[in-house]
Amino acid sequence: MTIFSSQSVALMPQTSEVADLVKYFAITDSTQNIAREMIQKGEIIARDDGKPAIVAIVADEQTAGRGRLGRAWVSRPGESFLVSFVTLLPKSIVMDASHNGWLPIIAGLAARDALLETFKECGSSPIHGDACAIKLKWPNDVFLHDCKEGGILTEIVADPSKDNVVGVIFGIGLNLCVPQEVLPIKMATSLQMHMTDLPESKELRDAIAAKIVTGLRTRLCDFMRDYPSNTADLLKEVNGVCWTLGREVNVHPVDGSVVTGTAVRLGEDASLTIREESGEEIVVKSGDVHAVAYEARRPA
Repeated sequence: MTIFSSQSVALMPQTSEVADLVKYFAITDSTQNIAREMIQKGEIIARDDGKPAIVAIVADEQTAGRGRLGRAWVSRPGESFLVSFVTLLPKSIVMDASHNGWLPIIAGLAARDALLETFKECGSSPIHGDACAIKLKWPNDVFLHDCKEGGILTEIVADPSKDNVVGVIFGIGLNLCVPQEVLPIKMATSLQMHMTDLPESKELRDAIAAKIVTGLRTRLCDFMRDYPSNTADLLKEVNGVCWTLGREVNVHPVDGSVVTGTAVRLGEDASLTIREESGEEIVVKSGDVHAVAYEARRPA
């Protein structure tokens, strides 16, 4: 069931005020699939002011939600934040391998900001003090209390009707009030386990989504305006909130190999440098990262 216009506004009032369009589904296979179809059909319309248009596609439940590398994203109504944010960006930037690694990190920073702003707005406090700090695990996870709170799936999709821009989808999934016994992995967590005084899940979803739209638009504008000299500030910001740096990690690049060592720094292209025990440094541009100390906590 799809709800448009006035009903979308009623369900997502804050988000409807700042997004260029909100599409709501009580249940769907995947918000990413809907986003992909919208781009391919030329349904994402550019704004007159030159800022990136952002469409929010929201679902209560997904039957075929996918995470990174094709993994299933399990969801039940009222428990998770399931939103795909769709935009059009210059093709010259999105396809530039020396810079496009920053796109999922920008989305992660926007999500982190939105969570912190929502907590402040709600008067929510961390149950476990400083241990509840929100971090970003390279390249695309939101971490809370050293556990996975959510993930970001970034997809690039061509719009056949446009030559100079491409569609970018930021699929953001967050655990809002998922019972501990149904969390998909041992190293996962949910907001209600760590924060007090949170509103009910639909209100919480709307507040977070609205702030992601605003933050994402601002950050993407900054990224495009300063291109290609747009990494120094991002590097400084991410270095301060990156959960991965300084940890002994196993990195699983997409080629199937495994790199083990200490995560020592991020590069100007958003890559991660791993220093192996031998002292050799290996640069990884994409892949899954797991801290060695936590690897045993993952299910077989």
